Amino acid sequence: MSTAKRVFELQQVEQAVQTRLKSLDDLNRQLAHNEAFEKASTELADATKNQAELEKQYKELDWEAEEIRRNLIPVNDKLYSGRVKNPKELLGYEQEAEMLKARLGKKDDVLLDLMEKIEAGKGSLKLLREKFAAAERVWQQEQQELKGQIELLKAELADLENKRKEALAEVDREALTSYENIKKTKGQAVVRVEQGRCMGCRVMLSVSELQRVRGGTIVTCSNCGRILFLN
Repeated sequence: MSTAKRVFELQQVEQAVQTRLKSLDDLNRQLAHNEAFEKASTELADATKNQAELEKQYKELDWEAEEIRRNLIPVNDKLYSGRVKNPKELLGYEQEAEMLKARLGKKDDVLLDLMEKIEAGKGSLKLLREKFAAAERVWQQEQQELKGQIELLKAELADLENKRKEALAEVDREALTSYENIKKTKGQAVVRVEQGRCMGCRVMLSVSELQRVRGGTIVTCSNCGRILFLN
């Protein structure tokens, strides 16, 4: 096998490694989060928090309304028991009762509104829990599939790494140094020669260049500097 072919095959193995490393990175990113699951989780958490806040408001307001009712009992008792005879005093109790009833009415209106929101929230929460559960099941299935793909890629990478070591052992130090230096500046160090052209820069090679390439030694393109390989 020619030196150029050995270097070309080394490059193919390294490119395969890079492709799989990129795929592995993509899979790990997918495994880190799932948009649908995270959205369902956030929606459920927000709705649960909002429902808890509504229920807290309802309890506090209901306690305040109950306090008004307790305060109204002795006032009504004084108004209607017949024990209080003084008209001025009765008028005072009547005004106090009206004030307490007005406050109670406002509290009851707000409580009714809150109750409607709480009931509606219970329905929404039920749907969101179902949506979350469905998204979680799908995400768990996807996780299993992604983990399986990751394991396959890791096995392929391990095999490719062995092939890379074998390919490195077959390339002499001088050719390897040239390959590594060109790779740093050009990215792709080795390119094919097809129909007399360097496929790296598409420039037609001279007759002498083609003859040297056919010899299988390390020949670089006079235009782009890449190593030329003729199969």
